Amino acid sequence: MTAAVRLLLLPTVVTIFGQLIWAQESRDVTIKEPGIYELAELFKQADTVALVKVIAGDTEAYDVAIYKSEVSKSFKGAAVGQTIYFGPYVGERLGWEYILFLRSAPKTITPKPTSSAGYGIIHYSETFNEGYTSMETSYECVFDGKDTAHKCDYGVRVCTDYIRLPKSLPPFPPLTEDTPFGCRWVRKALFMSLLDTLAKPRK
Repeated sequence: MTAAVRLLLLPTVVTIFGQLIWAQESRDVTIKEPGIYELAELFKQADTVALVKVIAGDTEAYDVAIYKSEVSKSFKGAAVGQTIYFGPYVGERLGWEYILFLRSAPKTITPKPTSSAGYGIIHYSETFNEGYTSMETSYECVFDGKDTAHKCDYGVRVCTDYIRLPKSLPPFPPLTEDTPFGCRWVRKALFMSLLDTLAKPRK
């Protein structure tokens, strides 16, 4: 009788053991971000590419940080003067300009019921690749040149460990030098000219 019971229980034990192994395997997560993108590929992956000025930010009313910005120049998916809400990473500076590569979030985002109204129910876009698609612009004195007039210029901070630039757009300091977070500066005028080229339809 005991042997018969064991034979009956064997398929059940095998099934449960198999389910436990499957459950354990299903918890394995492959982290794909941050990834390494060519700039042209990053442009293709984004729904919106624009130079924006950040005019407000809210880290209280929503489940993620949401910034309100106004488009100064559009390269893809936006219009000049348009308001764009984006997130979810903290650290953007109010009043500063950024070049953003954004993906549209599939759903609207609603303020928390316990908070103030925030911006209300809004459509927002996400910086992706762990936030490296948000690129700060600033006046910097890090470029090549014989004097201050050539060394200082408006630049764009690009994290070149994750975003590969074409050879026509040299970063400063050069790639041979270590930098915080693998980020370097490129001349803003050259970078925006390159984005204009990427925005043109191919014949």
